[in-house]
Amino acid sequence: MTSFRHRRGWVAALVLLPVTALMIASTAVSPANARTSRNGTAQLTTSDRTVRPNEKVTVRGRFRPIAQQAAGIDAGGDPAAPAVRIQFRALGARYWHDVRSTRAAKTGRFKKRMKVSRSGRIRALSADGRATRAHRVTVRSVTRARVEKRAKVGQKVTVRGRVAPAGTKRKVTVKVGGDKLRTRTDKRGRFKAKWKPRKAGHHRVKVRASGNLVAKGSRARAGKVTIFRNAEASWYGPGLYGNGVACGGTLTPSTMGVAHKTMPCGTKLTIRYHGRQVKAKVIDRGPYVPGREFDLTEAVKNKLGMGGVGIIQVDR
Repeated sequence: MTSFRHRRGWVAALVLLPVTALMIASTAVSPANARTSRNGTAQLTTSDRTVRPNEKVTVRGRFRPIAQQAAGIDAGGDPAAPAVRIQFRALGARYWHDVRSTRAAKTGRFKKRMKVSRSGRIRALSADGRATRAHRVTVRSVTRARVEKRAKVGQKVTVRGRVAPAGTKRKVTVKVGGDKLRTRTDKRGRFKAKWKPRKAGHHRVKVRASGNLVAKGSRARAGKVTIFRNAEASWYGPGLYGNGVACGGTLTPSTMGVAHKTMPCGTKLTIRYHGRQVKAKVIDRGPYVPGREFDLTEAVKNKLGMGGVGIIQVDR
């Protein structure tokens, strides 16, 4: 006959057993208790650590079975396919969000492709609450910019572009003509800066967008802008054809060139007049009439459609 003491211990065990089982089950499935494995039971890797906006990365890993029940083996002895959730947490954010789901193979391995639109961390979460170590993936922004092809001295030149992904108020620096222009993007990632040139010439425009929590910074070339200035010009030729010019050669009706008092021989110029444009070199000295800076050969004058004396635009 069983003693009362023995019966009391047996009853206590029956009472405690369901409570213990409930605690184990709660710990296994609750996302709030997800843990990063440090004993080799959970692994995760990504195909890339730095990507372009919305580029896909491959997330792969393995959850090693830690017990028959945890491994998902049913009563018939066949391994089940446990669910795996892929989670993402943006840099600066507090919470993880489910972005993809998949199922592990019999070996516990899984693989999934996903897009990354901003910098953050990726992890995988198993059905029993195990979580892999978080892997950081950084998005590298893409900057595109453009500038007007030509302008006049004193006339403002607009440089505009866009940075993706956007990130409101991202700092943008524009370098042109020895100047640095600073601006910021709007909520769509667009930016605009204005530059006022002080002298004629050709200027390459470079743009740099700074990094932020959304994405790393990036650089771009916006192209080249040509700045023109006004100059008074006349033309020469008849009565001088067959004569030599100061920079060497003979003046003819088809000679393309200009005369200038001080510009080095061979200096290349782009000349504009009422919408027409030609290229010519300095081949001679002159003019010597006060107020006039250039003498054009007859061939240059004809291509521009200029009369006797006029205001031309030059890039030097």
